[in-house]
Amino acid sequence: MRTWFPFLAVFLALTTLSRTNAEVSPFAITNEADFFSQLNLAGPALSQVRLAVEARQWTGAKKAWAEHLSHRTTPRWMWSRRDRPALIRAYDQYFGGLGRYTNAADRVLARDFDLLGVRKQLAHDLEWLHGPIEWTHVLSRFGYWRDMGRAYWATGNPAYAEDFVYLLQNWINSNPVPGKVTNDRGRNGSVWRTLEAGIRGQSWFEAMELFGDAPAFDYEAKYLMTRSLVEHARYLEAWVTTFRAGNWQVCEASGLATIGIMLPELKQAAAWRERGLDYLVQHMEKDVGADGMHWELTPGYHTWVMNQFASISLLTKGNGIQVPGLLERHEKMFEILEVLSRPDRTYPAVGDAGRGQSIGESMGYGALLYGRADFRQLSSGCAEDCLWMFGAGACEKTSALQPVRPDFTSALLPAAKYMVMRTGWEPQDQYLLFDCAPWRGGHSHQDRLQVTVFAGRNLIVDSGMCSYDQPLSRELRKSAAHNVVLIDGREQLQADPRLLAWSADETADFASGMIEAEGLSHQRSVLFVKPGYWIVLDHIVGEGQHELTRLFHFPSGPARADQNAAHTAFPDGMNIRVQPVDDAKLELRTCQIPTGSVTSQEATVAVFHAKVSLPATLCTVLSPYSDVRQLPRITAIDAGGRGEMRLRLDFPDGQRDEVAMAAEPRPLRIGTCQAQSRALCVRKGPVANLNISVPSGIGPERLKTRVLPR
Repeated sequence: MRTWFPFLAVFLALTTLSRTNAEVSPFAITNEADFFSQLNLAGPALSQVRLAVEARQWTGAKKAWAEHLSHRTTPRWMWSRRDRPALIRAYDQYFGGLGRYTNAADRVLARDFDLLGVRKQLAHDLEWLHGPIEWTHVLSRFGYWRDMGRAYWATGNPAYAEDFVYLLQNWINSNPVPGKVTNDRGRNGSVWRTLEAGIRGQSWFEAMELFGDAPAFDYEAKYLMTRSLVEHARYLEAWVTTFRAGNWQVCEASGLATIGIMLPELKQAAAWRERGLDYLVQHMEKDVGADGMHWELTPGYHTWVMNQFASISLLTKGNGIQVPGLLERHEKMFEILEVLSRPDRTYPAVGDAGRGQSIGESMGYGALLYGRADFRQLSSGCAEDCLWMFGAGACEKTSALQPVRPDFTSALLPAAKYMVMRTGWEPQDQYLLFDCAPWRGGHSHQDRLQVTVFAGRNLIVDSGMCSYDQPLSRELRKSAAHNVVLIDGREQLQADPRLLAWSADETADFASGMIEAEGLSHQRSVLFVKPGYWIVLDHIVGEGQHELTRLFHFPSGPARADQNAAHTAFPDGMNIRVQPVDDAKLELRTCQIPTGSVTSQEATVAVFHAKVSLPATLCTVLSPYSDVRQLPRITAIDAGGRGEMRLRLDFPDGQRDEVAMAAEPRPLRIGTCQAQSRALCVRKGPVANLNISVPSGIGPERLKTRVLPR
């Protein structure tokens, strides 16, 4: 045992004395009598605790309480320390054993913390308000206790359990619960933000299971931990009193409900549980759209909330608690990730979605929760956390579910107003995201009507997001960090987009949206002629002369200009050409794209400038290619005026596509082909002759496609 343990009793006594003499928080448990008065001692399960309390033998009461916690079989966490042998066998079979966590656990013992990409060597006696701000928050979420607990299971090394107890005691006594609920971050962050309080209200029970049988996690430590959890519940209860949209309250309500479920011996447990679950049901009803998208409309936080609901539902189900409405649209939340999934099985980095993370683990949860073979297709197989959520047999269940490719390609999310145009589900397939989403608070970016493109790799990218306390994060929220149109170099028009048209077919997809404000309007329409290219039509209406700037962000890597077109220039694999079909002037700029929470790389932005009198119509062709010799020659035929553009694409193999696009449905004619439409494409060539026209609005109707005579 470490040498600092003999001094621990003195340290705790002095800290308790200082807390007693200081102004007492209304959420605080002030002494042993106060804590045990919170318990319902009437039943036989706590008879030994009751006898000790009646005799005011606080040491005996703590020991009896700890003994009760150690031997009770209900309530049950999502897994139990009694499952340890089965979980260890599963880890040995599928993941190389739990010993893989010893390196991470040893770094905690050495106070070598790597959080959010920032590595710090701290003193053994931690300074919890250490900074930077987000780093402080994550330090007090205690995610590293999972590494320590799993390493303890693997090795039985008492140092991991002893240090867990030391960190627990140090944190509780260094950070008394505040006198009022506050989310003020201060200069270096806060350990009592309601978000972190909600997270600890869940994760501490996982730690209790991991270390439940450890001698170091003795009666005094169990008492201290449960006392603090009561304070956490009081703190959260005072805050969760009115519905607040967003992911924070989902975490806060989950923490409050979890404390109520896992400590039913407390008199207030049922009230905490019911309040937390009631707010979670409200969030499922009000915060999750009819299409399944979370209110904040950013895939990262959508996934966070979706997995929160998965965890709390497994906890309630495992304890026989029925919660009508809790999972009303939960399966649809997984379908959202399915729709948004890029061909490399990541979600796009729109809004505060980081850098676009893998969906594989989350889709694995969805496959097991709902028996969905299409979710299994997009999963990464049996992830480690599946064992901790679904039991030691999770990998066998995953293997038994045969993957099936989703039965759709392109799709519209009608509530979120995200549209995905894709050719298929393989890594080499083509994908474009068209963002008509409304503004939804602090996690939204100025990215209205932007597009991102994937074809073999990311080719037109959203700049993403880094840690919120980094100066770059402010720049990444601005319009200049997205693939949008700027008017006179200003931020985008501040209005929610209107979705004007959407249709999809095996041969082509089409979408159109508009923003209007300050006497100006910008309408963007996108036509995907499969599998070759996208045409982006921007129609800006207003008065006077203005400078219009189109931005297209390339990923980190080589890029070059070719007359007025811009290309990525990767030496192998896929590239993209961005070519305006107007007189815009090209400028290649550099920007910073995050590669981690605090790191970034330089990348190229293709910037097209055009000084015009409004109204004006601009047109850009996005052409992915693996061989530059495959690219078409693009010719503007006739601008047409009144928001219309006509162009011709001549391919090296003899194929010729003629395209007419308009801002509004109107009679369009190419040769002998005509249609009342927003877009018309006529293809003639050695492979196929097609006539493609698009419907004028939004609905289930398919694009009108017919084969032309040769």
